[in-house]
Amino acid sequence: MLKNGFVKGEALKILRTNSSEATFEENISNFRKHLLDRGYPRNLVEKLPTGIKFTGRDSALKQNNRARKEILPFVTHLYQPSVSTIKKALLKKWHLIQNQPLLRQIFKEPPIISYN
Repeated sequence: MLKNGFVKGEALKILRTNSSEATFEENISNFRKHLLDRGYPRNLVEKLPTGIKFTGRDSALKQNNRARKEILPFVTHLYQPSVSTIKKALLKKWHLIQNQPLLRQIFKEPPIISYN
């Protein structure tokens, strides 16, 4: 699945950055050859142009306006191996925050854990 997502994303990038059909076809062909040289499965490389054609370039260039999530970072000052334990504990007790109406409005999404 990861390979498939990478291949599709790179093919879309080629589609967006080539303004003529001739250069798009040349670059997508080079991309296919590069993938095969790197050992990607032939069936994955052959499926590459499915849905990614130069005629669909206009829709590929349109911006995707997704709703932004406001995620609060939980920052610790020093990295410690126990940071993963903090995350587990926080997520295990997240329901306590969500049960409080005021806290639920403030903390809509669980925080991401990071260190400074």
